[in-house]
Amino acid sequence: MRVVVHDRTGELPDRLRTYAERKLVRLSRHFDRVLDAEVEFKPEKRRSQDPAHVVTITVHMDGRRHPVASAREADLSRQTALDLALDKIDRQVVKLKEKIKERKRPDPDAAPLPLKVSGNGPARIRLKLRPQSLQEAEAVLRGDEDQQFHLFLDEDSGGIQLVYRRQDGSVAVIEPVVP
Repeated sequence: MRVVVHDRTGELPDRLRTYAERKLVRLSRHFDRVLDAEVEFKPEKRRSQDPAHVVTITVHMDGRRHPVASAREADLSRQTALDLALDKIDRQVVKLKEKIKERKRPDPDAAPLPLKVSGNGPARIRLKLRPQSLQEAEAVLRGDEDQQFHLFLDEDSGGIQLVYRRQDGSVAVIEPVVP
């Protein structure tokens, strides 16, 4: 994970810079999709005697649904503002990880989704697709001998794919490409 620290104040101690880098690298222990983080220290323009410090943290992640998490905090102390922003970012990353875990985890008590078929014209079947890996989709197809195909949402690419059983018993994948 790459950490970039921007100092707009011109007087950031090295101790605080290394502290910020060390704390942000720990985010990758929570979630392996964290690519890089940017920390920006800048003064807040106020009319009062005590100048406040603003810390903005932006974390870039791998994925299309939630590519960025950010937090902005202001305080009289740089250290306090940094700690508050780090807490916010940490909570956001953990929440995102839990959201992704919940989405991937199949509910064993859930009934199969009912097929919705329209009445007029050619039959239309509406399916609610769940994100799956290719291995999970193949396992679903291999687990049910009566099923000839399985349509799924690829969790890596986000595209719709079809796994089907050939006449010789092998399994093949159709990946539609939209020009």
